Amino acid sequence: MRFRTIFQWPHQYRALRGSNQDELVHDSLDDGEANQCSSIVTIEPKRRVFHTICLVWLNLAWFIMSTTMLIFSLAPPQPLYDDRVPERPRNFELKHVSMPSPLLDEVDIRISPRRMDATLLNTKPPAIYRREPSRDVDLAWELLYDTRPIALTRAQVEAMGKDPASAVRIPASWGRGNDSYFGRVDAFHQLHCLDALRREARFDHYYADRYPGGFNTTGGLHQLHLTHCAWLLAQNIMCAASTDVYTHVWTDTLEHPFPDFQIQHQCKDYDAILAWQRENALDEREFVALRRPENYPFRVMTHEFKDIHGWFNTHEDDGDFESGELV
Repeated sequence: MRFRTIFQWPHQYRALRGSNQDELVHDSLDDGEANQCSSIVTIEPKRRVFHTICLVWLNLAWFIMSTTMLIFSLAPPQPLYDDRVPERPRNFELKHVSMPSPLLDEVDIRISPRRMDATLLNTKPPAIYRREPSRDVDLAWELLYDTRPIALTRAQVEAMGKDPASAVRIPASWGRGNDSYFGRVDAFHQLHCLDALRREARFDHYYADRYPGGFNTTGGLHQLHLTHCAWLLAQNIMCAASTDVYTHVWTDTLEHPFPDFQIQHQCKDYDAILAWQRENALDEREFVALRRPENYPFRVMTHEFKDIHGWFNTHEDDGDFESGELV
């Protein structure tokens, strides 16, 4: 009954025309009935005003709550990467699974899902990294990495577990002070090794002119470099040890299941790493032109190491096959 009263259109009251009619109406009611009618006429409009105000406030509250929920639903989600959280240092998680590196201190390296391009057949057009050998293909591979040296502080060398006394120091003339050292980013060396194996798979294109007799006529350094690269990459793959899993599919061609290697991986932002390298790399030609200073500590290498590097072309062979270090 209360809701009916609230939503019911208000009664319209009209004065009776003529003083005689007013008197007749008034005379037809006794004093009690007249007072009761007067109270109803006074109270009912006040109730309707109160109910109207309540409805306005309820609608306003509902509007504010709905708008707030909409705004929160459109707000960006919680940061995915902990290194974005102000109270944590940059690359907080990566530092727990990586050796010390200036990159982890100087550049934000995001981790994001990435689907591998791992089809057996080439796409159309094929990715340039899978095309037939050409200068464009070689250039595309070369642009993937940058093996130029970088500068390290004494503290960074020590954090790596290396002795600064035996590390090659950057000459003061390079403007890096008197206590800076040369370093290189390992990921780029790994890509250099992969590129070397790629070229070896197309031996006739890259090496036929130099070694017309084929692979077996290559020098010892050439072959050692390949085995070095193959084993180095194997160790790095085992070190990273991806635990991601791929599935298999049925095909209309094979009777057995076929692997689906196109899966998602959580990948570091390689572009950020490469950009940092290109901004901070030192001159490669000046590095190669460096010569060991007088009285600077050095390692004595094995006879085999000296032999494959042509040491005995200009030095006497002392016949010592035992002493020395193998690097």
